[in-house]
Amino acid sequence: MATSNHSHPSGGHAEVRSGMRPDDRRLATLHRNNEESNAFVRECIEGALIQLMETTPFASITVTDIARRAGVSRNAYYRNYASKEAILDGFLATIFAEINRSLLQYDPMTQTREAWPTMLAGVRRIAPQYRLMLRAGQSSRIREHMRASMNRSAARHETGPRYAAAFWAGAVCEVIDQWVLNGMDAPDEEIADIMTDLMLHGVATADRYHTGCQAT
Repeated sequence: MATSNHSHPSGGHAEVRSGMRPDDRRLATLHRNNEESNAFVRECIEGALIQLMETTPFASITVTDIARRAGVSRNAYYRNYASKEAILDGFLATIFAEINRSLLQYDPMTQTREAWPTMLAGVRRIAPQYRLMLRAGQSSRIREHMRASMNRSAARHETGPRYAAAFWAGAVCEVIDQWVLNGMDAPDEEIADIMTDLMLHGVATADRYHTGCQAT
């Protein structure tokens, strides 16, 4: 029975709608329209902030600047966001959700090499925005989203998972940050090879990549 409902979601919703009273249907339609309108407003606001960051230091951008560029009122802005930082959080949450969905097809233990090109392709699609956020001093915000995306298990509050997520988020973000800031100068496949080697072999690669601690 449960399988049937998941296999035919549209049919299930149609049955619910057909059994609703006219007033309930109107309220449901209004609610859906409001959600769609708010989603459009949020998209406009996020896009406006990113555009402004191309020419204006992040700290100097005002709510009025964002609302005017987005074509929305200040009230509409505050209905959706409490701060400029919250706008970036919304943008990053969307981006990480898209990348995570694309990575679900891979087993992180056995398909590390296959997963990296997919991740890098996702980063390439938003590289200009990513670069703007790095230059605006938002690298720690990006890392926090990466850390959160890596630490969603039931054991996420335990010491091991928390520190492991922090370790990998820092490593992955630092590589991606450098890659983006350097104009993605290394081919995706080469980055994938290096990161897979590092992730699978750890300290055994120190001599190979000259990353050991050395006296100066």
